[in-house]
Amino acid sequence: MPETHSFFHPLLAADKRWAALEWNVSAAHAVDPGELAACFADADAAPLARTLPLVLSTDPNWLLDCEFIDKFEADQAIFVLPASLLDDGQTLARCQELRKKGRHLALRLDSSEVVKRLPPATFDHVHLDAAVARYEFSAPDLSAIEKARLRKIAVGVASADAFEWLAGKHFDLADGSFVTVVDPTASAEPDLARLKVLRLLSLVIQDADTSDLEEVFRQEARLSYNLLRLVNSVAVGAKTRISSFNQAIALLGRRQLQRWLQLLIYADQLAHASKPNPLLQLAAQRGRQMELLCASLGSTDEAADLADAAFMTGIFSLLDVLLKMPMSEILGELPLPPDVASALSTRQGALGSLLAAVVAGESRDFGSARALLSSLGIAPSCHASAQVGAFHWASRINSER
Repeated sequence: MPETHSFFHPLLAADKRWAALEWNVSAAHAVDPGELAACFADADAAPLARTLPLVLSTDPNWLLDCEFIDKFEADQAIFVLPASLLDDGQTLARCQELRKKGRHLALRLDSSEVVKRLPPATFDHVHLDAAVARYEFSAPDLSAIEKARLRKIAVGVASADAFEWLAGKHFDLADGSFVTVVDPTASAEPDLARLKVLRLLSLVIQDADTSDLEEVFRQEARLSYNLLRLVNSVAVGAKTRISSFNQAIALLGRRQLQRWLQLLIYADQLAHASKPNPLLQLAAQRGRQMELLCASLGSTDEAADLADAAFMTGIFSLLDVLLKMPMSEILGELPLPPDVASALSTRQGALGSLLAAVVAGESRDFGSARALLSSLGIAPSCHASAQVGAFHWASRINSER
Protein backbone atom coordinates (compact mmCIF):
# COMPACT_ATOMS: atom_id res chain seq x y z
CA MET A 1 0.00 0.00 0.00
CA PRO A 2 1.17 3.56 -0.65
CA GLU A 3 2.29 5.89 2.09
CA THR A 4 0.06 8.59 0.63
CA HIS A 5 -3.15 9.23 2.56
CA SER A 6 -6.44 9.38 0.67
CA PHE A 7 -9.27 11.73 1.61
CA PHE A 8 -12.79 11.43 0.23
CA HIS A 9 -15.31 14.28 0.19
CA PRO A 10 -19.00 14.03 -0.82
CA LEU A 11 -20.24 15.91 -3.86
CA LEU A 12 -23.93 16.77 -3.93
CA ALA A 13 -26.50 16.82 -6.69
CA ALA A 14 -28.86 19.81 -6.90
CA ASP A 15 -31.31 18.10 -4.51
CA LYS A 16 -28.47 17.69 -1.94
CA ARG A 17 -28.22 13.93 -2.23
CA TRP A 18 -24.75 12.40 -2.30
CA ALA A 19 -23.95 11.84 -5.97
CA ALA A 20 -20.15 11.40 -6.14
CA LEU A 21 -16.98 11.53 -4.04
CA GLU A 22 -14.02 13.80 -4.64
CA TRP A 23 -10.85 11.78 -4.06
CA ASN A 24 -7.88 13.82 -2.85
CA VAL A 25 -4.46 12.59 -1.83
CA SER A 26 -1.82 14.16 0.38
CA ALA A 27 1.46 14.92 -1.39
CA ALA A 28 -0.35 14.59 -4.73
CA HIS A 29 2.76 15.75 -6.61
CA ALA A 30 4.67 12.68 -5.43
CA VAL A 31 2.06 9.98 -5.99
CA ASP A 32 2.11 7.68 -8.99
CA PRO A 33 -0.87 6.01 -10.70
CA GLY A 34 0.15 2.55 -9.52
CA GLU A 35 -0.18 3.66 -5.89
CA LEU A 36 -3.66 5.02 -6.52
CA ALA A 37 -4.73 1.88 -8.34
CA ALA A 38 -3.44 -0.22 -5.43
CA CYS A 39 -5.27 1.99 -2.92
CA PHE A 40 -8.53 1.65 -4.89
CA ALA A 41 -8.23 -2.13 -5.00
CA ASP A 42 -6.97 -2.72 -1.46
CA ALA A 43 -9.62 -0.47 0.11
CA ASP A 44 -12.30 -2.43 -1.80
CA ALA A 45 -13.62 0.84 -3.20
CA ALA A 46 -15.17 -0.62 -6.35
CA PRO A 47 -18.68 -1.27 -4.90
CA LEU A 48 -18.79 2.26 -3.47
CA ALA A 49 -17.60 3.80 -6.75
CA ARG A 50 -20.39 2.07 -8.64
CA THR A 51 -22.84 4.09 -6.54
CA LEU A 52 -20.76 7.24 -5.97
CA PRO A 53 -18.22 7.75 -8.78
CA LEU A 54 -14.83 9.07 -7.74
CA VAL A 55 -13.75 12.49 -9.01
CA LEU A 56 -9.96 12.36 -9.16
CA SER A 57 -7.43 15.05 -10.07
CA THR A 58 -5.27 13.35 -12.67
CA ASP A 59 -1.82 13.95 -14.10
CA PRO A 60 -2.16 13.85 -17.92
CA ASN A 61 0.69 11.32 -18.05
CA TRP A 62 -1.46 8.86 -16.08
CA LEU A 63 -3.79 8.57 -19.06
CA LEU A 64 -1.03 6.67 -20.86
CA ASP A 65 -0.96 4.04 -18.11
CA CYS A 66 -3.54 1.49 -19.27
CA GLU A 67 -3.18 -0.52 -16.07
CA PHE A 68 -4.24 2.52 -14.06
CA ILE A 69 -7.19 3.41 -16.28
CA ASP A 70 -8.38 -0.18 -16.54
CA LYS A 71 -8.48 -0.52 -12.75
CA PHE A 72 -11.72 1.52 -12.89
CA GLU A 73 -14.93 0.60 -14.65
CA ALA A 74 -16.13 3.30 -17.01
CA ASP A 75 -18.67 4.84 -14.61
CA GLN A 76 -16.55 4.52 -11.46
CA ALA A 77 -14.29 7.51 -12.05
CA ILE A 78 -14.22 11.02 -13.48
CA PHE A 79 -10.62 12.01 -14.26
CA VAL A 80 -10.05 15.76 -13.78
CA LEU A 81 -7.32 17.19 -16.01
CA PRO A 82 -5.59 20.60 -16.04
CA ALA A 83 -6.37 23.20 -18.69
CA SER A 84 -2.68 23.21 -19.68
CA LEU A 85 -3.17 19.99 -21.65
CA LEU A 86 -5.09 21.98 -24.29
CA ASP A 87 -1.64 22.78 -25.70
CA ASP A 88 -0.69 19.10 -25.87
CA GLY A 89 -2.04 17.54 -29.04
CA GLN A 90 -0.92 14.02 -28.14
CA THR A 91 -2.70 14.05 -24.78
CA LEU A 92 -5.83 15.54 -26.34
CA ALA A 93 -5.86 12.69 -28.85
CA ARG A 94 -5.60 10.23 -25.94
CA CYS A 95 -8.53 11.97 -24.20
CA GLN A 96 -10.64 11.62 -27.34
CA GLU A 97 -9.74 7.94 -27.53
CA LEU A 98 -10.76 7.39 -23.91
CA ARG A 99 -14.02 9.28 -24.39
CA LYS A 100 -14.92 6.98 -27.30
CA LYS A 101 -14.50 4.09 -24.86
CA GLY A 102 -16.97 5.67 -22.44
CA ARG A 103 -14.46 7.07 -19.95
CA HIS A 104 -15.43 10.25 -18.10
CA LEU A 105 -13.01 13.18 -18.36
CA ALA A 106 -13.29 16.65 -16.84
CA LEU A 107 -11.29 19.73 -17.75
CA ARG A 108 -10.43 22.09 -14.90
CA LEU A 109 -11.43 25.63 -15.91
CA ASP A 110 -9.35 28.24 -14.10
CA SER A 111 -10.57 31.15 -16.23
CA SER A 112 -13.44 31.96 -18.57
CA GLU A 113 -11.00 32.19 -21.50
CA VAL A 114 -10.61 28.42 -21.48
CA VAL A 115 -14.29 28.01 -22.42
CA LYS A 116 -13.55 29.34 -25.91
CA ARG A 117 -10.87 26.69 -26.40
CA LEU A 118 -12.90 23.64 -25.38
CA PRO A 119 -12.37 20.98 -28.07
CA PRO A 120 -15.37 18.85 -29.10
CA ALA A 121 -15.65 15.14 -28.23
CA THR A 122 -12.81 15.32 -25.71
CA PHE A 123 -14.43 15.94 -22.31
CA ASP A 124 -17.86 15.33 -20.84
CA HIS A 125 -17.36 17.35 -17.61
CA VAL A 126 -15.84 20.67 -16.55
CA HIS A 127 -14.46 21.32 -13.07
CA LEU A 128 -14.57 24.81 -11.52
CA ASP A 129 -14.02 26.59 -8.25
CA ALA A 130 -17.43 27.83 -7.07
CA ALA A 131 -16.31 31.45 -6.54
CA VAL A 132 -14.61 31.56 -9.95
CA ALA A 133 -17.75 30.21 -11.59
CA ARG A 134 -19.97 32.76 -9.85
CA TYR A 135 -17.90 35.90 -10.22
CA GLU A 136 -15.68 35.37 -13.26
CA PHE A 137 -17.86 33.38 -15.65
CA SER A 138 -20.55 35.30 -17.53
CA ALA A 139 -23.99 33.95 -18.39
CA PRO A 140 -22.84 33.37 -22.01
CA ASP A 141 -19.83 31.40 -20.70
CA LEU A 142 -22.06 29.11 -18.67
CA SER A 143 -24.51 28.86 -21.55
CA ALA A 144 -21.68 27.79 -23.87
CA ILE A 145 -20.76 25.00 -21.45
CA GLU A 146 -24.35 23.81 -21.38
CA LYS A 147 -24.65 23.92 -25.18
CA ALA A 148 -21.56 21.73 -25.37
CA ARG A 149 -23.44 19.25 -23.13
CA LEU A 150 -20.71 19.30 -20.52
CA ARG A 151 -21.67 18.40 -16.96
CA LYS A 152 -20.49 20.95 -14.40
CA ILE A 153 -18.64 20.14 -11.14
CA ALA A 154 -18.03 22.85 -8.52
CA VAL A 155 -15.65 22.69 -5.57
CA GLY A 156 -14.94 25.19 -2.79
CA VAL A 157 -18.65 25.74 -2.06
CA ALA A 158 -18.44 27.87 1.08
CA SER A 159 -22.10 28.48 1.92
CA ALA A 160 -25.65 27.32 1.40
CA ASP A 161 -26.25 30.46 -0.66
CA ALA A 162 -23.39 29.52 -3.01
CA PHE A 163 -24.81 26.01 -3.35
CA GLU A 164 -28.26 27.33 -4.23
CA TRP A 165 -26.73 29.63 -6.87
CA LEU A 166 -24.90 26.68 -8.40
CA ALA A 167 -28.05 24.56 -8.38
CA GLY A 168 -29.89 27.40 -10.14
CA LYS A 169 -27.18 27.40 -12.81
CA HIS A 170 -27.67 23.67 -13.35
CA PHE A 171 -24.41 22.47 -11.87
CA ASP A 172 -24.51 18.69 -11.69
CA LEU A 173 -22.15 18.17 -8.73
CA ALA A 174 -21.08 20.53 -5.96
CA ASP A 175 -18.79 20.17 -2.96
CA GLY A 176 -20.83 19.57 0.21
CA SER A 177 -18.45 21.10 2.77
CA PHE A 178 -20.85 23.98 3.41
CA VAL A 179 -23.21 21.70 5.36
CA THR A 180 -20.93 21.99 8.41
CA VAL A 181 -21.27 25.80 8.39
CA VAL A 182 -24.13 27.28 10.42
CA ASP A 183 -26.48 29.18 8.10
CA PRO A 184 -26.89 32.68 9.64
CA THR A 185 -30.21 33.15 7.80
CA ALA A 186 -31.81 30.04 9.27
CA SER A 187 -34.24 30.26 12.17
CA ALA A 188 -32.60 30.34 15.58
CA GLU A 189 -35.72 28.96 17.26
CA PRO A 190 -35.15 25.72 19.17
CA ASP A 191 -36.31 22.57 17.39
CA LEU A 192 -38.50 20.98 20.05
CA ALA A 193 -38.64 17.59 18.31
CA ARG A 194 -34.87 17.35 18.21
CA LEU A 195 -34.61 18.47 21.82
CA LYS A 196 -36.94 15.59 22.76
CA VAL A 197 -34.59 13.18 21.01
CA LEU A 198 -31.71 14.76 22.92
CA ARG A 199 -33.63 14.17 26.14
CA LEU A 200 -34.24 10.55 25.13
CA LEU A 201 -30.55 10.07 24.42
CA SER A 202 -29.73 11.44 27.83
CA LEU A 203 -32.12 8.95 29.44
CA VAL A 204 -30.77 6.01 27.45
CA ILE A 205 -27.17 6.90 28.27
CA GLN A 206 -28.12 7.06 31.95
CA ASP A 207 -29.88 3.66 31.65
CA ALA A 208 -33.18 5.17 32.81
CA ASP A 209 -36.29 3.09 33.45
CA THR A 210 -38.27 2.06 30.37
CA SER A 211 -41.30 3.94 31.75
CA ASP A 212 -39.32 7.20 31.55
CA LEU A 213 -38.45 6.50 27.91
CA GLU A 214 -42.06 5.64 27.09
CA GLU A 215 -43.23 8.97 28.48
CA VAL A 216 -41.08 10.91 26.03
CA PHE A 217 -42.31 8.81 23.10
CA ARG A 218 -45.91 9.51 24.08
CA GLN A 219 -45.22 13.26 23.87
CA GLU A 220 -43.94 13.16 20.28
CA ALA A 221 -46.21 11.48 17.72
CA ARG A 222 -43.73 11.43 14.84
CA LEU A 223 -41.00 10.02 17.06
CA SER A 224 -43.40 7.29 18.19
CA TYR A 225 -44.35 6.50 14.60
CA ASN A 226 -40.70 6.16 13.59
CA LEU A 227 -39.93 3.83 16.50
CA LEU A 228 -42.83 1.50 15.74
CA ARG A 229 -42.06 1.55 12.01
CA LEU A 230 -38.47 0.60 12.78
CA VAL A 231 -39.22 -2.33 15.04
CA ASN A 232 -41.89 -3.69 12.67
CA SER A 233 -39.57 -3.54 9.68
CA VAL A 234 -38.01 -6.58 8.09
CA ALA A 235 -34.57 -5.32 9.09
CA VAL A 236 -35.31 -5.80 12.79
CA GLY A 237 -36.91 -9.20 12.23
CA ALA A 238 -39.89 -9.05 14.59
CA LYS A 239 -42.06 -12.19 14.21
CA THR A 240 -45.20 -10.55 15.56
CA ARG A 241 -46.46 -7.01 15.16
CA ILE A 242 -45.15 -4.68 17.85
CA SER A 243 -47.70 -2.13 19.02
CA SER A 244 -46.42 -0.91 22.41
CA PHE A 245 -43.43 1.24 23.28
CA ASN A 246 -42.39 -1.19 26.00
CA GLN A 247 -42.21 -4.05 23.48
CA ALA A 248 -40.41 -1.86 20.95
CA ILE A 249 -37.72 -0.77 23.41
CA ALA A 250 -37.23 -4.32 24.65
CA LEU A 251 -36.92 -5.67 21.10
CA LEU A 252 -34.40 -3.05 20.00
CA GLY A 253 -32.26 -3.21 23.12
CA ARG A 254 -30.62 -0.17 24.69
CA ARG A 255 -27.51 -0.21 22.47
CA GLN A 256 -29.44 -0.29 19.20
CA LEU A 257 -31.97 2.23 20.50
CA GLN A 258 -29.13 4.60 21.35
CA ARG A 259 -27.61 4.27 17.87
CA TRP A 260 -30.97 4.81 16.21
CA LEU A 261 -31.59 7.96 18.26
CA GLN A 262 -28.09 9.25 17.48
CA LEU A 263 -28.96 9.13 13.78
CA LEU A 264 -32.58 10.21 14.14
CA ILE A 265 -31.70 13.49 15.80
CA TYR A 266 -30.30 14.65 12.45
CA ALA A 267 -33.24 13.41 10.35
CA ASP A 268 -35.31 16.05 8.55
CA GLN A 269 -38.38 13.84 8.89
CA LEU A 270 -38.60 14.85 12.56
CA ALA A 271 -40.00 18.19 11.45
CA HIS A 272 -40.19 18.17 7.64
CA ALA A 273 -40.88 15.86 4.74
CA SER A 274 -38.26 13.21 4.11
CA LYS A 275 -35.56 14.45 1.73
CA PRO A 276 -31.82 14.08 1.17
CA ASN A 277 -29.97 15.11 4.31
CA PRO A 278 -26.23 15.60 3.80
CA LEU A 279 -25.63 16.67 7.42
CA LEU A 280 -27.16 13.42 8.69
CA GLN A 281 -25.03 11.39 6.29
CA LEU A 282 -21.85 13.29 7.13
CA ALA A 283 -22.41 12.79 10.87
CA ALA A 284 -23.09 9.11 10.25
CA GLN A 285 -19.97 8.82 8.11
CA ARG A 286 -17.88 10.48 10.81
CA GLY A 287 -19.21 8.13 13.45
CA ARG A 288 -18.74 5.00 11.38
CA GLN A 289 -15.27 6.05 10.18
CA MET A 290 -14.12 6.71 13.74
CA GLU A 291 -15.63 3.40 14.85
CA LEU A 292 -13.67 1.54 12.18
CA LEU A 293 -10.45 3.47 12.82
CA CYS A 294 -10.51 2.92 16.58
CA ALA A 295 -9.46 -0.70 15.99
CA SER A 296 -5.96 0.78 15.77
CA LEU A 297 -6.22 2.54 19.13
CA GLY A 298 -6.97 -0.01 21.85
CA SER A 299 -6.58 -3.59 22.98
CA THR A 300 -9.08 -6.26 22.01
CA ASP A 301 -10.44 -6.27 25.56
CA GLU A 302 -11.47 -2.64 25.14
CA ALA A 303 -12.51 -2.87 21.50
CA ALA A 304 -16.31 -2.93 21.88
CA ASP A 305 -16.50 -0.06 24.37
CA LEU A 306 -14.00 2.01 22.41
CA ALA A 307 -15.91 1.42 19.17
CA ASP A 308 -19.16 2.66 20.75
CA ALA A 309 -17.40 5.70 22.18
CA ALA A 310 -15.78 6.49 18.82
CA PHE A 311 -19.11 6.19 16.99
CA MET A 312 -20.79 8.42 19.57
CA THR A 313 -18.01 11.01 19.27
CA GLY A 314 -18.29 11.20 15.50
CA ILE A 315 -22.09 11.35 15.45
CA PHE A 316 -22.30 14.02 18.15
CA SER A 317 -19.49 16.15 16.68
CA LEU A 318 -21.96 18.00 14.43
CA LEU A 319 -24.70 18.59 17.01
CA ASP A 320 -23.59 22.20 17.46
CA VAL A 321 -24.19 22.79 13.74
CA LEU A 322 -27.52 20.98 13.80
CA LEU A 323 -28.92 22.58 16.96
CA LYS A 324 -27.18 25.96 16.54
CA MET A 325 -26.01 25.73 20.14
CA PRO A 326 -22.51 25.87 21.61
CA MET A 327 -21.09 22.41 22.18
CA SER A 328 -20.60 23.28 25.88
CA GLU A 329 -24.38 23.74 26.30
CA ILE A 330 -25.13 20.50 24.50
CA LEU A 331 -22.68 18.59 26.66
CA GLY A 332 -24.43 20.01 29.70
CA GLU A 333 -27.59 18.20 28.58
CA LEU A 334 -25.91 14.87 27.79
CA PRO A 335 -24.22 12.73 30.47
CA LEU A 336 -21.52 11.46 28.14
CA PRO A 337 -18.51 9.33 29.13
CA PRO A 338 -15.58 11.57 30.07
CA ASP A 339 -13.45 10.53 27.07
CA VAL A 340 -16.27 11.37 24.64
CA ALA A 341 -17.02 14.70 26.34
CA SER A 342 -13.37 15.79 26.35
CA ALA A 343 -12.99 14.75 22.70
CA LEU A 344 -15.98 16.87 21.69
CA SER A 345 -15.15 19.88 23.83
CA THR A 346 -11.36 20.20 23.67
CA ARG A 347 -10.19 17.43 21.28
CA GLN A 348 -8.38 15.78 24.20
CA GLY A 349 -7.36 12.13 24.38
CA ALA A 350 -7.14 9.52 21.66
CA LEU A 351 -10.75 10.09 20.58
CA GLY A 352 -10.13 13.82 20.44
CA SER A 353 -7.08 13.36 18.23
CA LEU A 354 -9.00 10.95 16.02
CA LEU A 355 -11.87 13.42 15.64
CA ALA A 356 -9.39 16.21 14.89
CA ALA A 357 -7.82 14.06 12.18
CA VAL A 358 -11.19 13.33 10.57
CA VAL A 359 -12.22 17.00 10.66
CA ALA A 360 -8.84 18.12 9.26
CA GLY A 361 -9.26 15.71 6.37
CA GLU A 362 -12.76 17.03 5.66
CA SER A 363 -11.39 20.59 5.76
CA ARG A 364 -8.64 19.65 3.27
CA ASP A 365 -5.93 20.36 5.85
CA PHE A 366 -4.19 17.23 4.68
CA GLY A 367 -0.88 17.95 6.41
CA SER A 368 -2.51 18.14 9.85
CA ALA A 369 -4.70 15.12 9.16
CA ARG A 370 -1.75 13.04 8.06
CA ALA A 371 0.33 14.07 11.12
CA LEU A 372 -2.52 13.22 13.52
CA LEU A 373 -3.21 9.86 11.89
CA SER A 374 0.49 8.99 12.01
CA SER A 375 0.70 9.95 15.70
CA LEU A 376 -2.17 7.54 16.38
CA GLY A 377 -0.46 4.74 14.47
CA ILE A 378 -3.11 4.62 11.74
CA ALA A 379 -1.64 3.54 8.41
CA PRO A 380 -2.82 5.04 5.11
CA SER A 381 -4.31 1.68 4.11
CA CYS A 382 -6.37 1.48 7.31
CA HIS A 383 -7.50 5.08 6.88
CA ALA A 384 -8.57 4.56 3.26
CA SER A 385 -10.47 1.36 4.05
CA ALA A 386 -12.27 2.98 7.00
CA GLN A 387 -13.41 5.90 4.85
CA VAL A 388 -14.63 3.63 2.07
CA GLY A 389 -16.54 1.47 4.57
CA ALA A 390 -18.02 4.51 6.30
CA PHE A 391 -19.14 6.23 3.09
CA HIS A 392 -20.64 3.00 1.81
CA TRP A 393 -22.61 2.59 5.07
CA ALA A 394 -23.72 6.22 5.33
CA SER A 395 -24.68 6.45 1.65
CA ARG A 396 -27.52 3.99 2.24
CA ILE A 397 -29.14 5.87 5.12
CA ASN A 398 -31.50 8.15 3.16
CA SER A 399 -32.77 5.25 1.05
CA GLU A 400 -33.35 2.92 3.99
CA ARG A 401 -35.01 5.03 6.65
